[in-house]
Amino acid sequence: MGATPGLAVLAAGCSTGESQPAAAPTGTMPRGTAAPAVAPAPPRPELVHVFSNSPPHIVEIDATTNRITRTKDVPNLGVWATNDDNCYWDGNNAWLAARNPTNSDVEVFLLNLDTLEVGRRIPLGKDATTVYVGKGSLSKNQLVVAKHASGEMVVIDTNTFAVLDTKAVPVNGGVACDMDVATGPDGIERAFIPTDTGDTTVAYNTATREVIGTFTHTRTVRPYMLTASPDGRYVWVQERTTDGNSVLNAQTMQLVQHVPTGKGAFVNTFSPDGRLCYVSHANDTRMVVVNAAPPFALVKEIEVGTNAQVTAPLASGRAVYTIANRESSVAAISTANWAVTKIQLPENPAFVFARPAARR
Repeated sequence: MGATPGLAVLAAGCSTGESQPAAAPTGTMPRGTAAPAVAPAPPRPELVHVFSNSPPHIVEIDATTNRITRTKDVPNLGVWATNDDNCYWDGNNAWLAARNPTNSDVEVFLLNLDTLEVGRRIPLGKDATTVYVGKGSLSKNQLVVAKHASGEMVVIDTNTFAVLDTKAVPVNGGVACDMDVATGPDGIERAFIPTDTGDTTVAYNTATREVIGTFTHTRTVRPYMLTASPDGRYVWVQERTTDGNSVLNAQTMQLVQHVPTGKGAFVNTFSPDGRLCYVSHANDTRMVVVNAAPPFALVKEIEVGTNAQVTAPLASGRAVYTIANRESSVAAISTANWAVTKIQLPENPAFVFARPAARR
């Protein structure tokens, strides 16, 4: 109970003969009185955003009900670049990439997921095919972007939005085909870029922007997509021709193990606790769950739909969402029992993104 300012002493003639407690100063609580409880703010609902190249470009899904809550078009969008759930999240905005197929202009822009409005566009010149955005460099407030056909690595200041550097990647006759950033157990932050027909995966020191490691894959394997594990120990590299993944030691850039998963392993992501690796596929109907630590044992194969290309886990870890990009649908998969709920979309999806629990 709250105090009454200026609490009066007992009236004359009614004294008990005992001393009375002093009145509480104005604006304070009497000694021993608990402050009134403040109701906690309601938790933010978990939302999933699915992106398409045809209007509506953005579809928002409430992950509690698996119902569509909002849709939005992006002004002057050409086509989405090769985005996945691993793009940079600054706490308010997802940093996404797009390309204009008419003139080959490529750009990164900031999409506020609360308003679904594009706040800023950062032009990156031209590229004949696509660009890739990975997690940002948290230590340097920088974002590394790979320009595919150009074979370049572009560094953006995430505070000023200025392009700080553009470097040619040693693609060995290939392309700069995806990228990711992670800090290893040795404290060194690295950016990783596979080269597809170049048959190499390259590691950069993000502080010096110099190559500090290269893995040469077996010829014709064509390493083309990758994601580093949250602890920075491993890099999972998807291969076009093996229906599997080369798992590399991120520090030594040596092969740890080849992990087969499914036809056209396309991209992987991890559960929020880092224990599970989810692999989606370009030419398969399955999302495959594998233990993220050696010996990388298979946990579950889940049928989700045609071209199950991109998967995004909720921050709570209770579900993952996988697109079926030839069925105009997305599959919500419960991690409690691997049950699948299909959600119909207005258009074929290109990728899916779930708001992370923290900046990455």
